[in-house]
Amino acid sequence: MNPALKRAQEELELARAMAEKVERERQAYRETLDPGRPLVIDPHELSLLRESSDWIGKKYKAEQSLFMAENNTPAIIGSHAQYQWLTSVDQDISSLVQVCPNVLLDKYLAVTSMDSAQLLLTDQEKSDGWWTVESGRIYMDKPDGTREDRGKVAYSPRLVSVHGLPYETHECCAGYDEWYVFDQAPAAGEIEVFVNWLGFRLYDPTWLWIIDRFWDHLERLAPESYIAEGSVFTFATRNASLFAAAVAGLAAAAKQAPDA
Repeated sequence: MNPALKRAQEELELARAMAEKVERERQAYRETLDPGRPLVIDPHELSLLRESSDWIGKKYKAEQSLFMAENNTPAIIGSHAQYQWLTSVDQDISSLVQVCPNVLLDKYLAVTSMDSAQLLLTDQEKSDGWWTVESGRIYMDKPDGTREDRGKVAYSPRLVSVHGLPYETHECCAGYDEWYVFDQAPAAGEIEVFVNWLGFRLYDPTWLWIIDRFWDHLERLAPESYIAEGSVFTFATRNASLFAAAVAGLAAAAKQAPDA
């Protein structure tokens, strides 16, 4: 067996086992705590939470490493209907824009999440042509059948530059940004947010109940591209040339990285 492939399999098995073990320990410890205690996280629970988060991150990294070793790709790559997609733990919005600015140039954004919340437009952004309207709502469908209102979609004017975008100009950010990218100015309407589902990954069959809804949603809205920076970075597009350029650009950037 290819040594890199064998190592990736072993790392994934370890990360999965440890993530499950630490999470079980955290849940067991939570059950020992007084439910009437003040709403301050217990130090030991915080330690377990951090350890759990660390192992989950290692699991995502190992999932990607195994796919890359098996397929010789710069990320986890797949397709659905007219869309091609990739996910990566090593990339983010800025790295995609750097290697493939045409993903955004001459396009229109509908921003459904900025640091896990709606994008609150600055006066400068409003002056530059960004806008919101009451009919353009963000929502999140819950497993119990309820719908959570997440605020207003922020719509951009036609983008003539990839500089000065919200992830550069707003003080934040812990990620959890989500953009729908249109090649024509979109009409305002309801848009579901997916990036705020912690752990949502297009390749993970345990998320199938949301993955199916995600693709139905994209087929209904028909954005040219979808970009999200959450538990992992996700890029999906129905523009084949853009996808090829993005994959090639990310692969070249990875080879030039200091630890490549």
